[in-house]
Amino acid sequence: MYALNDIDVLALESGISAPFCTRILGDLGANVIKIERPGVGDVNRHWDTAVRGNSSAHVWVNRNKKSVELDLKSEDGNTICRELAEKADVVVQNFSPGVVESLGLDYESLREENEDLIYLNISGYGRDGPYENRKAYDMVMQGETGLIMMNGSPDAPAKIPLSICDINAAMYGTIGTLTALFQRERTGEGQELDVTMFGGMLSWLGYFPLKYWYNDEIPDRVGMRHHLLTPYGPHETNDGQYINFAVLSEPHFELFCEEVIDQPDLLEDERFATNEKRIQHRETFESIVEDEIATESRDHWAARLEAVGIPWGDVNQIDEVLDHPQTDYLEMVRELDTEAGSVKFIDNPLDMNKAELRREKMPDLGEDTKAVLQTIGYSQEQIESLEDIGVI
Repeated sequence: MYALNDIDVLALESGISAPFCTRILGDLGANVIKIERPGVGDVNRHWDTAVRGNSSAHVWVNRNKKSVELDLKSEDGNTICRELAEKADVVVQNFSPGVVESLGLDYESLREENEDLIYLNISGYGRDGPYENRKAYDMVMQGETGLIMMNGSPDAPAKIPLSICDINAAMYGTIGTLTALFQRERTGEGQELDVTMFGGMLSWLGYFPLKYWYNDEIPDRVGMRHHLLTPYGPHETNDGQYINFAVLSEPHFELFCEEVIDQPDLLEDERFATNEKRIQHRETFESIVEDEIATESRDHWAARLEAVGIPWGDVNQIDEVLDHPQTDYLEMVRELDTEAGSVKFIDNPLDMNKAELRREKMPDLGEDTKAVLQTIGYSQEQIESLEDIGVI
């Protein structure tokens, strides 16, 4: 069985944040109905044609959903959406600021016919406040929340290649939705939730705000090194590879100096006596470590690090990750049959012994429109009429 059997989700969504959230809910078994613009669909359908003619973004975030083409600006289309919302347990929306309100599809409007409704707003900055009318995309939010300026090498900032701000909002949105469903089981009450990309990323800034408030530190860009710990991170070896390791404690540091790089004299150097002092003298200390690691092969250092129990790993390209033995063991790469052929995807990482994960279809644009309308009482004649006038 699926954990979210009989939970109906209406998705008023585009891009990545809300679609990824509802995809997770679909993985858990929810019946997700995705509303898309007639003839166009979600913007993420058009970013490339990498997957047998489909967009890689669409394949990533839209599995386990039903696609319904619906013109929400038309009177008939708006009515249909309200009828679907009336039967929904959850509505998730991340439209541009003010759109659902202008369409009468906001929480206050929909709860008049569905008091138990759980309604999740995912936005960039929130639905009120000084930035309420600003649109937000991942790159914009990476800049706004400080990620770009603290990421990259000392001579140049860099964005994080993943849509990390979208993913953050999707994960918080999923947590909030599941929590609201659990609370509704106890109280019988629905509610409105707000998740902002800005607030979500602030919550992921970790120790950096504390370092600023109490040490007046603005984080420098440190490339492949760690802002708080050293030695830490990938180091190039003499065979053109990298060995990636993490020294997390003073006992580890002693083992590293004595047993791994054979430089016990570093333990006597007052500049390197603590992790905080090593960070203060980062340039000098890390140059010593980098020069030493560059004298031997990746396998040499891997064996030494493993022998003393210091965490280490490889620095892989994407093809090596997808062919990784742990990827295979966890069965993370699976396939779906589609009309265009078999499509690979990365599975949901949850492993629950009392519930299954859904691994079903990848919806073509509007393929479920007629079937969904029939479930809410529309006749074949009515459906054809709506199709003729472009509502669906």
